[in-house]
Amino acid sequence: MSVSVGTSQGKAPSKIKSCLNVLRRTPPSDTDQNLKGLVALLSPNEDLAEELLQRVDAPLIGTTDPEADNRKFLKCDHNRDGKSYRSPWSNSYFPSLEDGLKPSFRLRELEMQANEVFSTYCGLYYGKNATSSVYFWDLNDRSGSLGSSFAGTFLIQKQIEKDGSDQYLKDGFWNSVHVVEVSDVRNNNATYSMTTSIFISMVPVDSVSVGDTHLGGTITKQSKSTFPVNSDTSHIVNIGKFIEEIETDLRSKMDYLHIQKSMEAVEALNAPAPRSSGAMGQQHVLALNEAILARKG
Repeated sequence: MSVSVGTSQGKAPSKIKSCLNVLRRTPPSDTDQNLKGLVALLSPNEDLAEELLQRVDAPLIGTTDPEADNRKFLKCDHNRDGKSYRSPWSNSYFPSLEDGLKPSFRLRELEMQANEVFSTYCGLYYGKNATSSVYFWDLNDRSGSLGSSFAGTFLIQKQIEKDGSDQYLKDGFWNSVHVVEVSDVRNNNATYSMTTSIFISMVPVDSVSVGDTHLGGTITKQSKSTFPVNSDTSHIVNIGKFIEEIETDLRSKMDYLHIQKSMEAVEALNAPAPRSSGAMGQQHVLALNEAILARKG
């Protein structure tokens, strides 16, 4: 059984809308495989295929950076250039790409600091088997000044080990994707516009009471706030606080709204029907007997 939540469409060509409808009705754990199939169907039209890739936040996939002691990083559309992905640790593309897009020097310095800080945040909140990556890119000029607008994405992937070490889940993942745009950097203030998407997939350990169950879904939230800025590193502090607040809120909603409601629905479907009693029970039995006798006659 699969329970999925939301994929927004917005304005899109009919073929793109059809693809988004398919993805919205399938479990998040199958998004990557389904997305590849849909891209193959759209591949004669490269523009449509590229638009679909930009519109869909597929579950995050990790890889390693051989130039940074095989340190793990996450792949997404924001560090992709063609078929290559940029590592936040070495700033190199894999497979190698000579002219791949990279942030300006000053923004790259801020990106490296953000990755170290966010890695600590990820370890404290999500523990082992969790990976984080941060990518920044320039929005206006590439002069190296952070007085202009810039944007970034903060990624977290938490994967359940399939070795049976978890007594409740045999498979699953948690993905957080925070895309932030920093604008109006002036008068020691900056405006932060955040779009957060959380993907969750859980496959509980099989049992008599639960059976073969798969819970999965996505939830998205858009937020906007203004914080004081005294230096470049103020952006890391402000974005970090913003992400912490949003993740806390969405975790609560996932737990108490979507997951609990889904579990109630599953339990209601699996619960045995209450036994009839009294006069209503007798009338039900008599009606069944009459129906059976009528069919025999």
